[in-house]
Amino acid sequence: MSYDIHDRVELHNPNNLGWASLGICTHAFYEAITHASNRILYNKRVTDFPHIRQLFVDAYTRLAAMKLFALRNADYLRAASSADRRYLLYTPMTKMKVTTQSEEVINLLWDVIAAKGFEKDMYFEMAAQDIRALPKSEGTVHVNMALIIKFMANYFFNPDEFPEIAQRSGTEDDNFLFNQGPTRGLGKIRFHDFNIAYNSIDLPNLNIFKVQIKVLQELLMTAPPDKDQQRDIDFLLTLGELFTLVAYGQLIIENSKIYQVEDEFPDQIFDFMIRDFSKFALQLYSKTSSTDAQMAICLKMIRKPVKNPEMFNRIWGNYVEPLNNAYEMNP
Repeated sequence: MSYDIHDRVELHNPNNLGWASLGICTHAFYEAITHASNRILYNKRVTDFPHIRQLFVDAYTRLAAMKLFALRNADYLRAASSADRRYLLYTPMTKMKVTTQSEEVINLLWDVIAAKGFEKDMYFEMAAQDIRALPKSEGTVHVNMALIIKFMANYFFNPDEFPEIAQRSGTEDDNFLFNQGPTRGLGKIRFHDFNIAYNSIDLPNLNIFKVQIKVLQELLMTAPPDKDQQRDIDFLLTLGELFTLVAYGQLIIENSKIYQVEDEFPDQIFDFMIRDFSKFALQLYSKTSSTDAQMAICLKMIRKPVKNPEMFNRIWGNYVEPLNNAYEMNP
C-alpha cells in the first residue's frame, strides 16, 4: 500500500497544534518537491542530486512517522478509561515530538528550496515562520518532557497486560475524555510491554534500533541519574529524548501494521530514528555531569543504519518523486 502523506490530515481537529503542524509540513512538502523537480541546475534537475534526494526522503519519512504516531495516539486517546490512561504519555508526545519533528521537516525542505523559501508568493515563507510557534504554543518542549519522564520507569521495567487497542475511527462514545478526573499519579500509570510491537516485525534497521534500546535500559539499570542529575533539567531533557524515541517507534510500528504499510517504509523510518538516537546519546555523553560509567554506555548507543541503496531508491521512486506536480495551493 502506498502511504500518502496527505491522507486523513483534514479529519482531525485543527485546534490541535500537533495536527496543525502536519498540515503545514504537508503543503510545504508538495511545494518544495514541485519546485526542485522542475528547476535545472548545472544541466541537471535539482532532484537528480543525491544529497537533495536524501533531504527529501528524510523529510518524507519523518512526516509520515509523525502521522503514523499521531493517528495511533488518537486510538489510545479514544479507547482510554480509568483503568487505561496510557494516552497521558502519548498525548504530550504528540504535542512535543510531532511539533519539533515538524520544525526538522521544514529545515530539511528549506535546505532544498533555499532562497525561494523567502519569497512572499510562496506558501513556504508562511510555513517557515508559523512552524516555529507550534512547539512553544503547546506548552514548550520542556513542560511536556517533564511530564513524559515520569512514565519512563514503568514503561521500561514494569509492564502490565492490556487488551490490544484496535483502530478507532468510527462513532464510538468518547465520554471518558470529557470526564477524565484528576491527572495526578502519572508515575503509577502502567503500559503494555513495548517489546510486543518491536518483536512483531524483523527489519534490519529496526533490529539495530532494538540494540540501542537495550543499551538505554542498561544505562537506566546500572548507571541511572544520581540525585544531582535528577535535579538537572538539561540532563533529564536529553535522557527524555532517548526515551521518547522508543515510545515513538512503538506506535509507529503498531500503526504500520494497521495501515499495512510495506516493510521497506518503516525500515527507512528507523534509518533516521537510529541517527537521532545516536545524536542524543552523544549529547548525553557530552554533558558536564555525565559519569564515566554513563559515558561508556552512551558510546555503545551510537550506531549507524544499514546501508541499503535499493530500499532508498524505492522509497524515492514510489513515494517521493511522484508527488511532483501532485498538489498546488490556490494562488
